[in-house]
Amino acid sequence: MTLWPKSLSARLLLTSFAWALFALVATGLVLVSAFRTTVEARFDDTLGVYLAMLVAQLSEAQDDRYGGIPPDLGEPRFVLPLSGWYWMVMDADDGEVMQTSESLAGDVIDLSPDFIRSVGFTLRQSYARGPAGDPLRLVSRRVAFADGRWVLVVVSGEAATIADDTAAFGTRLALYLGLFAVVLVAVTFIHWRISLRPLTALGAELQAVREGKVRHVSTKFPTEIAPVADALNTLIDANQATLERARRHVGNLAHALKTPLSVLLNDAAGTSEPLARSVREQVNTMQRQVRYYLDRAQMAAQDRFVATTTDVGPVIDRMHRAMSRLGEARGLELTLERPDGLQFAGEQQDFEEIVGNLVDNGMKWADTTVAIRVMPSGEVLPGSAFKRAFTVAIEDDGPGLTEAERAEVVSRGKRLDQTKPGSGLGLSIVSELVELYGGRLELGAADLGGLKVTVVLPRA
Repeated sequence: MTLWPKSLSARLLLTSFAWALFALVATGLVLVSAFRTTVEARFDDTLGVYLAMLVAQLSEAQDDRYGGIPPDLGEPRFVLPLSGWYWMVMDADDGEVMQTSESLAGDVIDLSPDFIRSVGFTLRQSYARGPAGDPLRLVSRRVAFADGRWVLVVVSGEAATIADDTAAFGTRLALYLGLFAVVLVAVTFIHWRISLRPLTALGAELQAVREGKVRHVSTKFPTEIAPVADALNTLIDANQATLERARRHVGNLAHALKTPLSVLLNDAAGTSEPLARSVREQVNTMQRQVRYYLDRAQMAAQDRFVATTTDVGPVIDRMHRAMSRLGEARGLELTLERPDGLQFAGEQQDFEEIVGNLVDNGMKWADTTVAIRVMPSGEVLPGSAFKRAFTVAIEDDGPGLTEAERAEVVSRGKRLDQTKPGSGLGLSIVSELVELYGGRLELGAADLGGLKVTVVLPRA
């Protein structure tokens, strides 16, 4: 089981957002680190200046440099008690504190022996804790005056200043990067829409081909997608050519079998001998079976990729007029209810075959009335490329069928009453056609008292 979404768009957006988030967080961390380093360097420069002034004043004091008036560095915070700004002079050999700033208020900065030994002749920067436990940033240096005594000079400042400046910078940076992230997301979304637009257009054109609105997809696509469009057009043409060849073969086979069977039937029609009767029965059976399998082969040859659409209204109106004239001769009334604007997602001849067989079957069994009702449906057809559907219901007021007979009547060539004319293939052919289009055939009891046949077909 993969955690990746199936949608290419979702994958592109997910990877873009993940990379943008990583880049922004990494950039923020690097910039904050660089800013802190810069602040520390400037802070160290300030402390270095104070240390140089302290060394200069101590060198001028000569004999009373460690016991006279403390040096004045010109910074009030070195006088304010526990201000975090301190200086201290220590013996470099034994670590004895020799003099401190007034801000230490008689206390000292706690430095480890290892730190004292590690301080050399150049400035060393470090962090330490002050008398009040406050963090300090300090610089130190080993110095030798004219009396030959080595001392350690330490100057410190309040490290919270560095942390506060860094935090303030981080807050502002987070705000700026957040705004930049919003812009980046918008740009990424626009880039995604523009980049995938050719694929979306190709999908729309392919759907138009499937609905029969156009014969080919356009080839005006970017270089990376144009070969796909060309390959699809080649496949469509090959599929159409295969369909046409199959239809020609079916027609040729129908003509090749029709004449010999007709000759046999005519030869056997002039006599009542047992052999002639047997020939007539078998030839009739062969004709029914040939028509059935030819119709089935023709349905199998229907193109399932390049579809056509059929306006339901004009077709069913024309069939209703033709069937009504036939029904008048038998005293049957045919009624029709249909909405406007429905389109069948298939070929006209298939729709005529479906409705024609159902109406013809209803007229065979009806006593006085056959009702045709067409209506849109909210049902989804999972077996069809066209998810929308509509229904065609044919009802009659004849004797109807039991549940067992309904299940049996759609069998191939099955006839429940041999006294009625026909081959018995009508409902079987209808069932095959409806299944081919991903629809459904249902038999039930009619409100008129007879049989109700309902077909659910895909709607374009």
